[in-house]
Formats: sequence, C-alpha cells, structure tokens
Amino acid sequence: MKKYKKLISFIISIIIIVFFPLITYRIDSKLVSKDKRPIFVIRTALLKDGGTTIFKGVGYQVIKWNRMTVTGTEFGYEIYKYPNYRDVNDGPTKELKIITER
Repeated sequence: MKKYKKLISFIISIIIIVFFPLITYRIDSKLVSKDKRPIFVIRTALLKDGGTTIFKGVGYQVIKWNRMTVTGTEFGYEIYKYPNYRDVNDGPTKELKIITER
C-alpha cells in the first residue's frame, strides 16, 4: 500500500510541475489581453519613464507600459514566453492606449 501512495504522490507532483506554468500563463495571458494586471507574477523592475513595470512569471514575462509622452500617458500590457523576453529599451510591439491628462 505504501508503494502505491508514493507512486500516486510522485505522479501528482509531476502533473503539478508540468501543468502549473501552463495554467498560470493562460490565466495571466487572458488578463493581459484585457489590459488588467496579471496575478501569478512578481515585479522585477520599475522604470523611471512614467512607471513602466516588468513582471516575471514561471516561464513568461509581462511588461506594463506606462510611458509619459507629450500628448499624455501611453498605457498597455504585453506578455512574452521564455526565451523570447523583450528588452524594454526596444519599446512596445503593440499600439498602446493614450490617456490624456487634464
């Protein structure tokens, strides 16, 4: 009976290790597509360009763009899978929303 418990716990551990990154990426990807903050990430950097923030998850990177411009603030989220992490100095790949300040 102990062998079966060890085998079952081993199989469950493997399933969690394999599927956890996929599940967290899918959830955070849905949030990012709606321009909402992802849940399963930690902040790794905060830039002084208006508040652009870099987050890292298990196997992916999220960038929250918040850049000050002449016309207002550019805002938006982008998500990238490993190994295709983005350098923020290259700028965003999608068109960001512009929030005008009044």
